[in-house]
Amino acid sequence: MWSKIGTGLILSFVLVFFAGAVLAHPPSNITLTFDMETQVLRVAIPHGVSNPKGDHYIGQVVVSLNGKEIITQFLGSQYSPQEQVVLYQLIDAKVGDTIEVYARCNKFGDRKVTWKVQ
Repeated sequence: MWSKIGTGLILSFVLVFFAGAVLAHPPSNITLTFDMETQVLRVAIPHGVSNPKGDHYIGQVVVSLNGKEIITQFLGSQYSPQEQVVLYQLIDAKVGDTIEVYARCNKFGDRKVTWKVQ
């Protein structure tokens, strides 16, 4: 009897776990725009979700400049159902520097892009 109950519980857990992973997904892309005059980095992260203010959103963004992590932001919701947008002022960035941005879905998946300041 216990083996049927135990097997049922394990199977239920596996189904719930994988169902959540199927509905969750990594960011589809990350687009960076840097304004040299204002030194503002705009990060647009396409991530289509049905409930951006509730349970599915881009939950973390990390920015590195020339290999050094300079910003880590944890988010509790997403800007819109289509994407997450964040702005950062990078006062030390100059032409030729490398900016790396990492974004993570709060449920499953991540993406990283590297870009040279021009």
